[in-house]
Amino acid sequence: MKIPLNMGASSNTSGRAAQNKALERDLAAVKKGDWTAKNNLAKSFANLLRSLAEKRSQDPTTINTLVEAGKEGLYTAAAKFKLDQGAERFHVFALDFVEKAMDNKGKGGFFAWLFRR
Repeated sequence: MKIPLNMGASSNTSGRAAQNKALERDLAAVKKGDWTAKNNLAKSFANLLRSLAEKRSQDPTTINTLVEAGKEGLYTAAAKFKLDQGAERFHVFALDFVEKAMDNKGKGGFFAWLFRR
């Protein structure tokens, strides 16, 4: 049985509050076009992007392409997100944009659609 080291509710809440504050700061900076904030956002969502890409493909080059498409979807979500809703809701909001971007990239382009059999 594993026992968590942060057993107090206040320490867990303050850690989550700090993460939400940093996410909110990054989202505001992404709206202004800050590249460092985009990089921080991509790093914080890297595990999610990788797992969604691995569910769609087993080929390493395709996985990397899907992760890059997911980052673009993440940046689009950050640009469209309203900060007054609260940063804790961004994860759910961004998931739809990330999945749509990955699905569109996985299907190929116009010619792949045109010449499908």
